[in-house]
Amino acid sequence: MFASTAYMIGLIPIVLHFTSVSELGLWTLVVQFTTYLGLVDAGVYASCVRRFVGPLARKEISALGTVFKTAFLVSLIQGGVCCFLGLLAHPIGLLLGIGPEKLSIFGFVIFVQFLLVGLFFLNRPFSSLLLAAQRYEVINLVNSVTILLSLAFIWAGLRYGLGLWALPFAYLFQQICSTFATGFMIRRLDLLPPSWWQQKSSWRGAADLLMESLDYFSWSGFSMAGSAVQSVFLSRFLGLEFVAIWNVGSKAASFAYMLFGNLFNTAFMGLSELFEHGEPKRCFSSFLSLFAPSWTCVVIFAGFAIFFNDIFISLWTHKQITFPASCTRVVFTWLIFASLIRALSCFSNIWQIRKAFRVGPFFEFSSLCIFLVVSLISPSLFWFSFALLASQLLPLLFSYGPPFLSFGKILNIRLSKDQWGMIFTCIVFYVAALTIQSVACPPLVAMLILFFSTLPWIYFVLRAFRSRINPCP
Repeated sequence: MFASTAYMIGLIPIVLHFTSVSELGLWTLVVQFTTYLGLVDAGVYASCVRRFVGPLARKEISALGTVFKTAFLVSLIQGGVCCFLGLLAHPIGLLLGIGPEKLSIFGFVIFVQFLLVGLFFLNRPFSSLLLAAQRYEVINLVNSVTILLSLAFIWAGLRYGLGLWALPFAYLFQQICSTFATGFMIRRLDLLPPSWWQQKSSWRGAADLLMESLDYFSWSGFSMAGSAVQSVFLSRFLGLEFVAIWNVGSKAASFAYMLFGNLFNTAFMGLSELFEHGEPKRCFSSFLSLFAPSWTCVVIFAGFAIFFNDIFISLWTHKQITFPASCTRVVFTWLIFASLIRALSCFSNIWQIRKAFRVGPFFEFSSLCIFLVVSLISPSLFWFSFALLASQLLPLLFSYGPPFLSFGKILNIRLSKDQWGMIFTCIVFYVAALTIQSVACPPLVAMLILFFSTLPWIYFVLRAFRSRINPCP
């Protein structure tokens, strides 16, 4: 999803240059529904990574043969499911309320996109090996380069009349490059289990993998399902233009959220190893050392972003799209709560708190659906964004928060004074930013107040950093 967000950041100004805001909404839906096929994965990818971590850490690659073959066969079946879902392209267009003049092209492009996703599902077990081995730097580099080249391809496609068909061609190019890069790294690092295709696999092994994957699927599955519900709501009840407006207006918050999530995805392997090696206190302390500065950075970013989001949108879209200030405040408040939940969900996965990472996403998804239904009384972009914010409260209070606090109490580990200082000062800063933005304070005065409001937070960050560099004896 991080790559998808970066891709959309570059895609939007290109599409707006050649088409309209309404057409951008159609492009956005194609990209989003291609991403939603991650639901078919059902958590298998994350489960495979978790299963691969132990043997790879112990250099027992030969022990991976059976589970790797099982993962490959499951991915083969899942790819077939993606291809089958391509047959539902036309009904999906009807569900989204797309007009007849655009329904045909939408259906054909979605069908081809789904076929391509199904084909490249076979690459997932191989890429999970690299993720488990924490060797994905080349893949990230290749993805970054292919995103830029794909955007250039789309620009050329729009320039010479390919229209929406430029998307599947660009996607095909990205996936071919990613597949070759994955194969190159696995061969170079010798991560592939020898003779894995000759290992015995059984339906029972596949069933066990799928049952285990449900624990990991709960987060990603309900997250993608929630995103799909949002897309349907916007397209059907507000129109394609609002799909584009929302996607543009919330992009800075979404991108910050993806960066934050990617940070914890990267740390997940290292923290899991500490837990697996029987060092729970060190694991918990390391988590706190990562969580406090990173989450408070998100809060500080949100405080500044509510002032600069409209300028960013204006420059990005050449003043073709505007986003309401009230929605901006709600969206960046959502970013703060969503990032907090993302960090705590990572903690639950590391510590295998099954109740938390099974029930929490369900709470969030259910809350979202309930608040969206209530917002139908007066459908608008503001109430849509408010429903998104309100959906974060239940999982935070009743699923992710209590286990985190109880484990800290059991291990007798608390946030340090500097970490508490970071959290308190960043919250004060954000409340001040909301207040200043709401009362329309002069820009110069607002910036001076915000600048001086960040100084206490910077002080505690530097103190925490110094204590990590020079710990007390």
